[in-house]
Amino acid sequence: MNRIFISYRSADGTKDASRLADDLGDAFGAEQVFLDRHDLRGGGSWREAIDNAIGKRPVVLLLITPAFFGARHDDGHLRIEDADDPVRGEILSAIAAGATLMPLRVDGTPMPTADSLPEPLRTVTDWHALPLRTDDWSPLDLPRIVADIERLGVPRSAAKRVASAAGKRRLILSSGIALAAVAGAGVLLRSAYPPVDAPASAPAAPNTLDGDWLLVSADGQRTPAHLRQRGDAVELRSEPLRIDSRPEWATYIASLAADGTQLSHVRYTARGELFGDELDMALMLISGDGSFEVAGGNLHVRMSADARTLEGKVSLNTGDEEVVRLERTR
Repeated sequence: MNRIFISYRSADGTKDASRLADDLGDAFGAEQVFLDRHDLRGGGSWREAIDNAIGKRPVVLLLITPAFFGARHDDGHLRIEDADDPVRGEILSAIAAGATLMPLRVDGTPMPTADSLPEPLRTVTDWHALPLRTDDWSPLDLPRIVADIERLGVPRSAAKRVASAAGKRRLILSSGIALAAVAGAGVLLRSAYPPVDAPASAPAAPNTLDGDWLLVSADGQRTPAHLRQRGDAVELRSEPLRIDSRPEWATYIASLAADGTQLSHVRYTARGELFGDELDMALMLISGDGSFEVAGGNLHVRMSADARTLEGKVSLNTGDEEVVRLERTR
């Protein structure tokens, strides 16, 4: 049964759509992923096949490439404005079916403004868009996409569930616990990365975000942090944070101990990229010794004009969200 549907513009999205379908098929099983190149049969109605797939209320991934909304006819008329445009038809069918939309901004393609779209499609801009960097999406973006799809009720394939259980232990936390580990720890977050040198042929990019910051959570807790930037790539990493004396962790720590696993510290890591003035980072809380993942999520913030503050939110894979702010201290 198709549960994951990939909508793309063939002018510039075919290769990435096919690659994404293969990767998601590995995670969820090929039978759950719908891609028109794979699933439409000769002589059949593409609209009927797509409507049948969307009727099962899947997650609909929109590959936002420059041509997805921006493709034009020779006379300059936007294709998305045509009543029979395939991309328009797929989106409208998804909206009518009440499907969950997940826009994926391919290589920094910006989301359109609502007023630039035909009126029936304007709700697309209400959905949170995720980055999809095609040069290195496996370690950066694919895990976040897979986790979000799983959270929305699409089951992983049996083989992947067994492999995951054997390789790590994972907890889906509420935002209160996860952010307490970060914002309430009162520990200086310091970089532990080896030096990275730019290629000799490339000019050194300014390290706009390098330095010390304060992470300010919604309840006003302020925690020192350190960001490291190389070009557009940005990383954050904490030292191990002790949690075994914190009441909000007690139940989970006890459940692990019952299975013979000890947890006293967690480490907070983040990795992502700047797109203009926006910073999107994949977050992960891992055990202090790095042996298993505790929780995952996303940090999405916008940089102020003077690069002194970053404001946005933390979103965990449970769907919990919290407003956060980073303030530069040096």
